[in-house]
Amino acid sequence: ITVCDAKHLEMRLDDEKPEGVENEAVEQLAFADRVLLNKVDLVPEEAELEKIEARIRSINSNATIIRCTNSKVDWKMLLGVEAFVLDRVLGFEPEFLTDLDAEHQHDETVSSCSVKFEGELLVMGLEVWITNLLRTKGADLFRYKGVLAVKGESQKYIFQGVGMLFSGGLSDFSWGADEPRECRFVFIGRNLDKQELIDGVMACKAPDTLRFSVGDPILARVSGGFKPGVVIQQWEDGYPYIIRMEDGSGDTVYGPMDTDQFVKARA
Repeated sequence: ITVCDAKHLEMRLDDEKPEGVENEAVEQLAFADRVLLNKVDLVPEEAELEKIEARIRSINSNATIIRCTNSKVDWKMLLGVEAFVLDRVLGFEPEFLTDLDAEHQHDETVSSCSVKFEGELLVMGLEVWITNLLRTKGADLFRYKGVLAVKGESQKYIFQGVGMLFSGGLSDFSWGADEPRECRFVFIGRNLDKQELIDGVMACKAPDTLRFSVGDPILARVSGGFKPGVVIQQWEDGYPYIIRMEDGSGDTVYGPMDTDQFVKARA
């Protein structure tokens, strides 16, 4: 929850800082789930208040803005925000969906980026991409979250994070029989490259067809290198292949991605 002064907020947002010093007002708005726009009585013009609110939304389009005077707010609007509780995210709260497809005029350094498409993701591809994204861009990512359809899974996959702290996994909520299986992401951060984020997400989409069929003999990457096995099932637990090893162990392993890095044809 962030409290800001309606009368002076834009001046604070426009403060020029020395190189390497961040604008604290911008960062606090970017992290907020609730923004108390205080002292609105000092800004009598509705058009001016709407302009200020638009400036806030340009930095964080997902935060709920609450107007107030002398910080007087119904406490029920502040307690139990639960912004990072899976049930709330899965409920597609209005703030999460607001302007999901809209283009915004953002602050020069801090912006939000939303992605939505029908289709399913490969969970291993997503986790690899997120790991690499945090390694290279983690310092510039303030908040991010998503509700995803994962190939081979009936439950909705939730991911969310703050900075370098990331969590993701299947929820207890399943996709409805008539519900479109789709993926929705929201990122808030500094100097976001929207096209780079979109390309990264789209690269995680599950393939329409797999290279190997049930019964095909393959080589699977396991401890100790590639060993012979047979595909016994496709798309289980979010993984393209279930493989029974033929190295005498009798083990069953996952083929986490349909690439030669994990599963390849026998010579």
